[in-house]
Amino acid sequence: MKIIDIHSHMLYGVDDGSENLQMSLELIRMDYEQGVRGIFFTNHGEGVVSRIAEYNERFESISLMVGKLYPDLKLYRGCEVISRRSDMDFVIRNLESGHLPTLNRTKYVLTEFVPKQTKGMQEVDYCIDALIEGGYIPVIAHIERYSDIYDDPINNIEKLKEKGCFTQVNLYSVEQDRGRVSGGARKILANEFLKHQLVDFVGTDTHRLDYKSPEAKIGAEKIVEKYGEDYAQRVLFENAERILIGKGV
Repeated sequence: MKIIDIHSHMLYGVDDGSENLQMSLELIRMDYEQGVRGIFFTNHGEGVVSRIAEYNERFESISLMVGKLYPDLKLYRGCEVISRRSDMDFVIRNLESGHLPTLNRTKYVLTEFVPKQTKGMQEVDYCIDALIEGGYIPVIAHIERYSDIYDDPINNIEKLKEKGCFTQVNLYSVEQDRGRVSGGARKILANEFLKHQLVDFVGTDTHRLDYKSPEAKIGAEKIVEKYGEDYAQRVLFENAERILIGKGV
């Protein structure tokens, strides 16, 4: 089963992700060998916005290399935007200027929140509303991470989707609970959201070889096993191909 990885930090020298070209190519190889056939380079927006020229230059260069190594693997632009109430004017302005690249130059924006900084769902709603009013469509990154923000996770995500948001889970979270979170909260939430079919896309959130290296296959296999091939195919590949890449729209 093919996978499109819409969340990665594999483009080197931009943020706390890949450190150099060699590491980027190795991370891409690892992703590819696990069935990934599309990778979005969604480095942290704070790094991209100040290095947009380098980001674009390196993206073009590595795309040529990857095209020769893996002809059936496609790379796409993007970034992961931290959304805070105080920053939304800055975010919208830089999305409009292209200094914060959207997902594959669409209106979709990979959006994350920081639990220690985000003051509940009211702030989430404020940021989401600002993006939508600005003409963008939020894709909420790793929705399993926000146990400290939610007051009712299923209901909260349902309401965000009613607003027009899309959602992403990290594939490793389906099988394991990373981070110092008590009670396996991330794994529990990832599977609850999948069970209720509230997940639209997946990603590896790959950073480096020594930190969050690609783990696509194990999560993908668990989604197929637990939630059925039809839904798995949509979440792992078809939604991203249709919505973010534009095939079949």
